[in-house]
Amino acid sequence: MKIKLIKNKLRKTIVLSGAILAFGMAAPAFAQYGPGPGYEGPGSYNNGPNYNNSGYNNGRGYYGEGYYGGPGQAGWGAYDNYHRWHGARWWHKHQIMWFYRNHPEWAAMDSSWLNEDGDYDNNNSWHDAYWWHQNNPDYFYANHPNWVSWYPNWRNEDGAYDGQHNWHYGQWWYNQNPNWVSSNHPNWISQHSNWATHTEIQDHRAAMRTENEGNRDLRQQAAVQNRANEQAVTNQRNEANRDQRQQENRNDQAAREQQNQNNREQRQQAAVQNRANEQAVTNQRNEANRDQRQQENRNDQAAREQQNQANRNERQANQNQERAAQNEQRASHNEQQAQHQQAQHQEQQAQHQEQQAQHQQQERPQQAQHQEKQASHEQHSSNPQPAQNRQANAGGHEDGHQKN
Repeated sequence: MKIKLIKNKLRKTIVLSGAILAFGMAAPAFAQYGPGPGYEGPGSYNNGPNYNNSGYNNGRGYYGEGYYGGPGQAGWGAYDNYHRWHGARWWHKHQIMWFYRNHPEWAAMDSSWLNEDGDYDNNNSWHDAYWWHQNNPDYFYANHPNWVSWYPNWRNEDGAYDGQHNWHYGQWWYNQNPNWVSSNHPNWISQHSNWATHTEIQDHRAAMRTENEGNRDLRQQAAVQNRANEQAVTNQRNEANRDQRQQENRNDQAAREQQNQNNREQRQQAAVQNRANEQAVTNQRNEANRDQRQQENRNDQAAREQQNQANRNERQANQNQERAAQNEQRASHNEQQAQHQQAQHQEQQAQHQEQQAQHQQQERPQQAQHQEKQASHEQHSSNPQPAQNRQANAGGHEDGHQKN
């Protein structure tokens, strides 16, 4: 009877493992996200941006033993909140609570997980440690006390330390000192009413454990068969992945060649268009340069003509200035000459007048003597010849006038 029960249980385990492995081959990688930074659940870990898991799988990254699939491939695994892919073994090691809450089927990857991480109930259904803690904590602590390490808060919630710093489950404390439990942890009694009656849920798990312990060889054979099945599935999946990668490589090569051809054609078309654009730009630039040169030539011609006119005006002005200077010099010369001539004339006239005055001065004594002589003569002659005297006087006056 015992052997039959064990065989049935092993058969169910193998069937479950094979079904889950087959499902892993056909399904794509699970794309949900695991817990992010700050997750405080059981088995929490630091998965922030600077998280380093290089030590996992002895530094072999994702391709170590037990790796099932990768990003975008078929297999067991999931992305974390930073979109980094981790295989199922990584999740089991670093986030076991999330592992069993979201993907308990992954436990079939390793038969040791079924023995270490959970147990079977009365209906021969397997449950993980979290399920047992929630549904039957007395069995949890009586048969698997090591599971308390999965979630450190369980020690604070389900028991206490004694004076020697030894931890005990609440049921132990109730058996030792129920009054202390009622005073310090009344919630334990409300959660475990069976402690007062010293009753326990009846089940046959103890017998099953005995059977399991007595048939360790069968479990080892089942583990070997599981590993063989896993290896066969892995080899088949690897072969399928290789074929898929080869086909993808061929497709990628064809796509690259097509893309390269398209790129070459686009480059050639772009080169032709660029040359046409460059020629159009060159023609437009040359036309603009010709117009600019012609305008510059016209501007230069106008500037030269304006400069020539300015030069002519300047020369004419210089000539006018020179002629004005010459006229001014001539006027000054004429004025000086006129002044000189006037001065000479005045000087000559003054000299003439002076000479005339001197001559007149010289003639006055003679006239006076003559007049005296004439008067004396007239007086002696008693006017005997008046007519002759008048003629003589007249002749004397004429001679005197002529001398003058």
